[in-house]
Amino acid sequence: MTRLKTPLLAAAFVAGVASIGLTPALAQTAPAPADAGAAAGDTHHHARARMMPGQFVDGRIAFLKAQLKITPAQEGQWQKVEAAMRENAKALDQTVASMRQSRGDRNAVERLEMREQFIKVRAENTGRFLAAFKPLYGSLSPEQQQMADQLIDAAQHRWHHRA
Repeated sequence: MTRLKTPLLAAAFVAGVASIGLTPALAQTAPAPADAGAAAGDTHHHARARMMPGQFVDGRIAFLKAQLKITPAQEGQWQKVEAAMRENAKALDQTVASMRQSRGDRNAVERLEMREQFIKVRAENTGRFLAAFKPLYGSLSPEQQQMADQLIDAAQHRWHHRA
């Protein structure tokens, strides 16, 4: 059961990490055509397109903290990671909201500019997370580092298969 549990938990973490900017989370951030849900009768897809990436940041933070088994001695470094995750979620939410607001008839150049902006936010989020996570990682036990490695590897694996 433990062998199955770790990949499942890693998959759940990856889904969460996607929302803070370490992966593109295109399924949640790409605006659906205005009539996509109605035309297909698929209200679930339409509702999913309205979700904001930062909507579940508290759960993702709790999950990561639990999986890494953060100790009281590591709490100070953890607070910086938590703050970075919240800031990343906020930045991504603002970007997605802006994209949705101006989602009308975009030409090819405007769509590429929008994509470039999303990539910039994602890069900034990755840098912010790395700056906070690196000192925490250095304070983790070998077992905690192994779990962190697995979670980040799973996130990177998902990113490469989405592109």
